[in-house]
Parts: sequence; structure tokens; C-alpha cells
Amino acid sequence: MAEKIRIILVDDHKLVTEGWTALLSLDENLSVVGTANSAEAALDLCLSLLPDVVLMDVNLHNSNGMDATEMICNRIAKIKVIGLSLHDDIAIVKSLMSKGARGYLSKNSSRAELIHAINSVMSGSIYLGENIRDKLFNETFVAKNEDSIKELTLKEIEIVKGIANGLTSKQMAENLFVSVRTIETHRHNILKKLKLQNAAQLSSWSRDHGYF
Repeated sequence: MAEKIRIILVDDHKLVTEGWTALLSLDENLSVVGTANSAEAALDLCLSLLPDVVLMDVNLHNSNGMDATEMICNRIAKIKVIGLSLHDDIAIVKSLMSKGARGYLSKNSSRAELIHAINSVMSGSIYLGENIRDKLFNETFVAKNEDSIKELTLKEIEIVKGIANGLTSKQMAENLFVSVRTIETHRHNILKKLKLQNAAQLSSWSRDHGYF
């Protein structure tokens, strides 16, 4: 049996840490090994327990979640920090990621998405919540490529998201209830509209624009 993913929770509201602990403990692959309510306590706990993942409240009242993230990532590179906040301000997201975080989620996210984010960062990926990805898309893509985005259909945008998340044409076809051939046609049209040469460039473009 594979070892459980060891997690530390950092939040200054006891009800929040207790709630997260209860939710995550329902998954047999996860184990909450400690909780902290400040940047200093979080770093001390990380140094002593060496967890795999830290779920970090960005808006700690008595200290700074940004500073805590930077301290942890600088001292223990193997730890994956996922920021959580009630806010989805892109500036905050970018700042946290620049401190070394591997993910960012809204506190309004579902348990399923939180667990998916944990598994994603453990596999080496960067994970941003769907609402964050949409905002980042609007900021970096819509603003700079207004004419192109007007040409993309909603279906094509869904396919771009699927490609960014590593889905095959068959998987996207099943999710969108269309044929594989339809997906391939959409991919061809997307490449043409975005003036890209191949699927590799499209995957790179998707990552660059926040669809991790």
C-alpha cells in the first residue's frame, strides 16, 4: 500500500482546521499530521514533521501567509504549498506563486477539488482553481488577444481547458458528449485561430495562459 500524503494545515480559525481535517481524513490516501495558526508555528512544524503538502491560509490575521510560504519553500524545497483564500485576486495569486507555492484555491472550493489539487501538486503539476484559471485567462489572454478570443467558441475554450489539464481527445469527447472526430476538428480550428502550428504549441500556450 502506498504511503499516505502527509499534510499540515495553516489557518488561524480552529473551526476551519478542524473542518479541513475531518474532510481530508475521509480520504484513505491523505493524513493530516499537524495544524498551525501562524507563520512561525507553521515553519517550526514543517521543520519537525517534514510534511508533503501544506495548505496555507493566505490571509492569516496574526502573521503573513505569503511570508510563511516563502520561508517554508526556501527552507524545505520538497514541501508543496497550496494557498487558500476567500479572495481570487490575480495579483495575490501571482505573488504567492512567486514565493514558491505550487497551487492556489478559493476556500469556497469543493472537497473533491481540494483533493484533486493535492494529488496534482504531488505529481509535479501546478494547480490553480477553476475560477482562478478563468480570471487569469481573462487577464492574460482576453486583454492581449481580444480579436482571437472573440473568434473562439465556448466549446473550443472548454477544449483548450481540457488540453491544458492533459485530457486526451477521447476523454474530452466523452466529457463533452461529442465524437473524437469533432474534438479533432475543434483542435484544428483552435490552432488556426490562435495561429499556432501544432498540438505541442497549443499545450505550451495553454500552460502560459493559466490552464494548468
